[in-house]
Amino acid sequence: MSESIYLAGDFSGIQDYVLGIKSAGGAQAKRLRARSFLLELFECAALAKVKERLGVSEDDVLIRGGGGFLARADGDTDKRAVDEINSDLQRMVWDETGGGVQTSLVWGETPEDARARLERRKRRPSFSSLQSGGAWSAERMSLPPLGDPCEICGQAPGRQRVQDAGDADGELHCAACLKARELGERLTRLEWMRVLDSGGEPAAGGFRIEALGATFSAADAGTPDAFRAGRWIPRSDNGPEPLTFEEISEQAAGDKRLAALKADVDNMGVRVGEIIAADPSFALLKAFSRDLHTFFAETVQDTLAKSWRSIYTIYAGGDDLLLIGPWDKALDFAGELASAFENGPGRKYEPLTLSAGIALFPYRLPVRHAAERADALETKAKAREGKNGCAALESVWSWEYHGLVIGEGKKLARWTRELDGFSRSLLQRLLRLAESDEPTRAARWTYQTERNVSRTPKAAAFHGWATNAALALESDPARAGEIAASIRYALLATRGASE
Repeated sequence: MSESIYLAGDFSGIQDYVLGIKSAGGAQAKRLRARSFLLELFECAALAKVKERLGVSEDDVLIRGGGGFLARADGDTDKRAVDEINSDLQRMVWDETGGGVQTSLVWGETPEDARARLERRKRRPSFSSLQSGGAWSAERMSLPPLGDPCEICGQAPGRQRVQDAGDADGELHCAACLKARELGERLTRLEWMRVLDSGGEPAAGGFRIEALGATFSAADAGTPDAFRAGRWIPRSDNGPEPLTFEEISEQAAGDKRLAALKADVDNMGVRVGEIIAADPSFALLKAFSRDLHTFFAETVQDTLAKSWRSIYTIYAGGDDLLLIGPWDKALDFAGELASAFENGPGRKYEPLTLSAGIALFPYRLPVRHAAERADALETKAKAREGKNGCAALESVWSWEYHGLVIGEGKKLARWTRELDGFSRSLLQRLLRLAESDEPTRAARWTYQTERNVSRTPKAAAFHGWATNAALALESDPARAGEIAASIRYALLATRGASE
């Protein structure tokens, strides 16, 4: 008998569940942060159940965060108890999310075995929640009649109509969306929470909430087993109320657009496998998991609160994040995020890199669509050789060149305002040349810049840039994509409301 077995748990369908709500101004933001936080509570509740029923201690938790965990248990652990916990969790998750989220819990003889079994189990989502007595349950496969459906999620009967500012009639909420609404409002004031032991009393105003059979309460900083609940939310200068996405978009330069910034660690599974192989004691693995979660859930949040106060956190923890902010500030912050990661977890656990996708969108677009675009862009960034880059403004580049791409965009925007003959129409012509594959594009580029912008001392910096860009267009296709991204930045930064 092995001295230990390994328990792997996972929640899937997270992004679709978190973002699968109606767009409705400030109320949308409340629902997004509530659903995101509920998924964190689900993970904590599942771990609490594993600890209680299988005798697992906090020291036995090897990886946690991002909707999953890996824990070590005694080799004599009853495997049937693992299956029972899995069935219980699947039924509760099904009931609380209407099938929107799936969960799996498996055991294996080694961490690699547990992770492989988990991947196989995830191909049969919610199978326990749809069975009864070993057979498929037609009753559980049939959802109750909707009647008047919830106008927020469309997945459950509406129970109560709630009005938001500027909404005369209000929107019909189901029980789950009412719960999420209350939690979303509470999260603007909560900083720490903990699993409430039976008989325990909540702190900080008495707030408590149920998730997957566990009770969570507000806690004070420093309380044993407390975890950070607060995520940075932009607020009005005149009061504590969170800003709406429309108000956040107004802080953008030029075009009043938002950006969805999605980022996560490259080759995470490979790196975990390497760390396990290098340190059989799992001390390094536990530190690795803790450091990554702390970076995204705490360090990034503290940075936003200090220097990037207009950027909104949808979720951040584990090994990834999703942020919403004014498009120009999100692009600036992405560079700082990459630098902080490189000098923090990236350096400590080298080689460890980060890739990101940044999608621009109008504030009226539901965030789920923007997140899907950011996800697709992140995939493009990960597809480049070496990964470790950013996809945005219809181009992909290494973090090494991020400051150059954005910096040149800002210079072009300034020259558009300051130099005679330099206009948005010239920028548009230069963009078409940068995007083209014509063999004469470098010559045509030089003709356009020389013809439209006189060679004066004030324009010397522009002509230096234009000459270097022409050389790059002739010899470096990758640089051409970066030049095009800089021009797109300038066009956005100089766009007026009428355009």
